[in-house]
Amino acid sequence: MAYKNPEPKLDEIVEEILEDKGNDYIKSEEVYFAFIDVLGFKKTFDDIRISQKEFEAEKYRDVFNYFFELMNAARFMRRGSDSGCYAGQTSDSLYFYTERIDYLVQFIKIFSHFNLYAMSKDVFFRGGIAKGNLYRKENYQFYGNSVIYAYLLESVVSRNPIIVIDENTNKDLKNDKNYCKEYREMIAEKSGRYYIRPFAFLNREVILEIDRFEKKEIDTEAIVKNIKKNKSLFEYDVKNYEKYNFLLNELNGNNEAKNGIE
Repeated sequence: MAYKNPEPKLDEIVEEILEDKGNDYIKSEEVYFAFIDVLGFKKTFDDIRISQKEFEAEKYRDVFNYFFELMNAARFMRRGSDSGCYAGQTSDSLYFYTERIDYLVQFIKIFSHFNLYAMSKDVFFRGGIAKGNLYRKENYQFYGNSVIYAYLLESVVSRNPIIVIDENTNKDLKNDKNYCKEYREMIAEKSGRYYIRPFAFLNREVILEIDRFEKKEIDTEAIVKNIKKNKSLFEYDVKNYEKYNFLLNELNGNNEAKNGIE
């Protein structure tokens, strides 16, 4: 009997999947993949189902619709239709992938604005952005280590409501000529992990490359109210309490930075 490695490498797993699916999947070697999930969606759904209350679907519908309104208005999405660029949704998760670093930069800007709007509606996201390969049949039919890495950043690494960026992606962003001071201000580093600062665009006029679309105003007071409400709600839940405490600390740090306080 031939010995089989009990812990095969990720690339080996992907190649086995490729053999099973046939050769009708096109491989892209370098893709930036973002996987973004609603924080606590399942628990919210289960709590409401158990209590037999009506599920608050409207606020989620509004938030998801705004995401796709923004993405459909983005100039790079129209230019990127034939260059490995796509945004989609599955259940309570959003995803985006592209082969171009400049498109990723524009996506991060749009998401940063969108994330503020979501928090004002009491919807919080966490996620990951990773670089790797991607096998595609249709734009919405794909797999690859970029997907797996992004999912692991979201589900394992990103314990707080932030979007974690892997080292390879961060390196490419820093080396890109379009990664100017504005974009660097959006990225923070803590304990060797890079992430998108959730309040980098708060109370700032940010120009997004979108056409014929008026972006929504951000209700700062609603964001603060929702964070404090959830922090109080989870006072006796250490895991979730720390998530909203983290956001309050980020918010305070963002305000101090704007006032020139170290």
